[in-house]
Amino acid sequence: MNFKKAGGKIYGVNFSKKEQEAINREIQLQCAEYDRKNVLEIDAIILWLLHEHFGFGMKRLRRFFDLFASEIAALCNRYEMEKEDSVWLCTYKLKEYGLDIEEWNKEDENNGS
Repeated sequence: MNFKKAGGKIYGVNFSKKEQEAINREIQLQCAEYDRKNVLEIDAIILWLLHEHFGFGMKRLRRFFDLFASEIAALCNRYEMEKEDSVWLCTYKLKEYGLDIEEWNKEDENNGS
């Protein structure tokens, strides 16, 4: 690690290639953990809403959960995409159907929701 200095003060750092690779790996691990946490929270919200507002019991919730996961995987495989791209792909497919979820989000923001 080499420090960048000017006027006797440190203003930056140059990392070696190995140090930069280690930093990048750690950032990727933290991002993956953040994604997993968000996925769990989104899954929980969806399942709770299906239960509370549509009366889904444990059996239907599990069927939905399993089907949802397999459909996302199948959709990504069909388009030869990574799992991370599934949100984009689902958004795109909904737009083809005529549902613009980005527009719905803007409407909610404008209505103060």
